[in-house]
Amino acid sequence: MSSLKAIFFDLDNTLVDCRTADIRTYEILSILARKKQVNINTPQLIQCFQHLLIDVPFDPEGIIPVHPWRTGLWEKALHNQEIDDPILAEHLDTAFHSERLAYYTFIPGTQKMLDTLLPAYTGVIITNGDSEIQRPKLAACNAGKYFHHIVVGGEEPFEKPDPSIFYTACDLAKCCPDEAIMIGDSLKADIQGGLDSGLAATIWVNPENKEMPEQGPIPHKQVVSILELPSIINTLEKDN
Repeated sequence: MSSLKAIFFDLDNTLVDCRTADIRTYEILSILARKKQVNINTPQLIQCFQHLLIDVPFDPEGIIPVHPWRTGLWEKALHNQEIDDPILAEHLDTAFHSERLAYYTFIPGTQKMLDTLLPAYTGVIITNGDSEIQRPKLAACNAGKYFHHIVVGGEEPFEKPDPSIFYTACDLAKCCPDEAIMIGDSLKADIQGGLDSGLAATIWVNPENKEMPEQGPIPHKQVVSILELPSIINTLEKDN
């Protein structure tokens, strides 16, 4: 490995605990839904929406903007209970994105870690997703205060794991791929992309200590929390 110059970070479920933010947000949405539809099964509503969001978070053809698209997902989740209420669907979409931002903060201890690390290395966030979704998240957690550069996949020709977005980050950081490392929670996007791009190392954030899949990308390192990053970097620097 060449001398380390840059650290690339994923955002969701890496710097920010999105799972907790989602739990709190869905609690609020359940209350909203019950006020409008007294007999609604809110656990079923939330579960149906979550499945739809995982399967098709954005219009595959790129024609329908993200908020009308996700309003449509709420409508489908409501229709699953034979409820036709497009106004409620729109309210749920608005609340889902606005309420979640209140819980969108860096994992405790992250700011202190970044204050220590990033004077020595160029920090770049590489996050997939639509700009209308990701930019408010980045603002909510004040990412611009800590990171030198931010790359949003929805604003680029290709998202992670395509190597081009990692090369864009390298250009911004003024480094070669073998002078940068990637840390993120997605084996498919963060780890595979980092490997395909020839980065010096990839670090998988695995908070639940899941077993490594038998097939798929193998990270150089794995951690339970991003707060382990300084010790990992010390190890990489010593091995260099």
